[in-house]
Amino acid sequence: MISPVILSSMHLKLHSVQKNEILNLNNESQGYGLVLSKEDVDEIINSRNDTLKYYGRIELDIDVTKKIIENLYTSQYTEKDDYVELINDMQEIFYYLKNETLDEISDIEIITILDKFYNGYSGRIDNVQEEAERFAKEFKFIGGE
Repeated sequence: MISPVILSSMHLKLHSVQKNEILNLNNESQGYGLVLSKEDVDEIINSRNDTLKYYGRIELDIDVTKKIIENLYTSQYTEKDDYVELINDMQEIFYYLKNETLDEISDIEIITILDKFYNGYSGRIDNVQEEAERFAKEFKFIGGE
């Protein structure tokens, strides 16, 4: 059996690696006026972990979150006042869709769909959520035939 101390140490190391990967995105996002602090990144990673736990998912890399952030900071509709909350909401919608589509759609396809919804609805996250729910229902209906 693996010691809880070893697991805790591994978790802290993974968190540190993920945090640095996200912080490195600031090199590009600052050109758009959007920068994440270390505390913001901790919140994003914690929110992601809570969402993964809620949906019963396991992911070791942070690639989905990074791609979501990249799409958001390049969008004309993203404002710095709600940047962190928006990232957390989009992560949650992403994992909702992954579950609802039974992992039959690739990560990049779901990220592209969410980006289309986000920009198509001028950054209105409530509309993105509604459209994601509609998409999931249609997917299940079509897939169920």
